Order: sequence, then structure tokens, then C-alpha cells
Amino acid sequence: MGGNRGSRVVLIAGASSGIGRATALSLAARGHRVFGSSRAWSRESPSGAEPVILDVTDDASVHASVDDVLHRAGRLDVLVYSAGCYVAGAAEETTPALALRQLDAYFLGAHRLVRAVLPAMRDQASGRLIFMSSSAAIAAIPFHALYSASKAALESYVDALRYEIAPFGVDATCIQGTSVRTGAADAALRARPGLDSYASAREPVIERFASTQRDGSPPTAFARTITRAVEARRLPPRYRVGLQAKTLPALRALVPEGPFRALFARKFGLPTGK
Repeated sequence: MGGNRGSRVVLIAGASSGIGRATALSLAARGHRVFGSSRAWSRESPSGAEPVILDVTDDASVHASVDDVLHRAGRLDVLVYSAGCYVAGAAEETTPALALRQLDAYFLGAHRLVRAVLPAMRDQASGRLIFMSSSAAIAAIPFHALYSASKAALESYVDALRYEIAPFGVDATCIQGTSVRTGAADAALRARPGLDSYASAREPVIERFASTQRDGSPPTAFARTITRAVEARRLPPRYRVGLQAKTLPALRALVPEGPFRALFARKFGLPTGK
């Protein structure tokens, strides 16, 4: 799959809003055949994209949607995983059921789709898998422990997956970023009931993180990067969108753990961590 030489068949998981919707519009405008998924299309699908019903938390739905795309298009060249919502709250407040819901959204849902699309990609000896990640995989965000853990798990998963699928002409990458205006902050799941012990620290941090989402980069910035990944001759292990995402790994590597944690704690208005 080298350069922008012809149309790709692309399935976007989570195309009803945010980055997924912007990516569907970008790819369709460039002549790719785009299948955009949502659990239920309550709004018009992106212009140029063919709607698909897909619930990433349900095995049967995942396989049915992939089979539908293969039946209609005859092949599948690219999976873009941009589905999910995040959990906010202290780790102690987060029930195992809610933790599993978070992992379902960002990690297990991606795994289900990988298992569903790989047989076709192996048979055609080509394909690529593109996953929306986060800089939280590099530096975990307080009061978003499950969100951070799910993104870190996804990154490790993709790193290992790249070895396994390379012999079949299939590749994978992650898109790391920081703040982006997607509406995710307003759809965040809250751990309930909240514990009073955490309230004075928890609420300002959650609101600060949500405000950076509301005031962040437009999803088109990420859509452009994903479009480049779809059309690139070769995939790097990850793309980083925005200055913060590009500098954070170097900062994390160069600054000793104690000072780094102190800087990160101050960023969120917390006492200096140890």
C-alpha cells in the first residue's frame, strides 16, 4: 500500500462524531471508499461515507459489520479505530464493572475488530490498522487512571501486534495526541458514588482535563494525520499530533521521575507527588 495510488476501502469505528467523523469526511473527499460505523445512526452519516451499524463491545455485531463491509466492497484495506468514551474518577471509586466498560471501549473493542478484520487482510496479503491513542499512555492522568491504563494497554498491544502481522503484509500504528475537541468530555462516564476524601482534588482535575478537551485542537488536525497514515508508503509505530504530544516522550525520558511527577502534579493543581 504505497503512496496515494488508488482508492482504499476503509472501515472507521466511531464515525458519528469527533475524530472519526472528521476522518471519514477527509478520506471520502480524497476518493477512498469509506464505511463509517456507529452503534445507532441518530444523525446523518458523514458525506461520502457508507453507514455501518457496529457496537464494538459485542462480538456478533463486530463480525456482522466486518462481513457486511467485505460483502459490499469485496475487500478491506484499512481499519481506523476511533470509538469509545472515557471514565473519570478516582481509582478507588471506580467499580470493576465500570473499569471493564472502559477497557471495552478503548482496548477490548479494538481487539475484537482486529480479530475480525485480520483473516481478510491476511488473505489479501495487505492491510493496515490505525488506532487512536493518547499521550496518557506516556504520562498517566490523575483521576483518569482507567482511561490512562486502557490507552497504555492499547499501545503495548499494537507494539506486539506489529511483529505478528508483518509477515502477512499488514501493519499497525497508533495516533497519539493530547487535547482535541470531540465532545468526549461531555460524554465522560463518572465513577459513582464519589468519595468525600477525594472531592477537593478530584473535581478541579476532572474539570481541568475536560476544559482542555473542550478548548483543544479541532478533530480535523487528527483527521489529516490519519489520512496521511492511510496513504503513507510505510507506517511508523506511532504518529504524534501537536507540540505537547511530540515533546512529552522526550520530557519523560530526560527528566528524572521525581521532578517529572512534581511538574505533572502542578499541571493539575495537585500536591507534589512522590
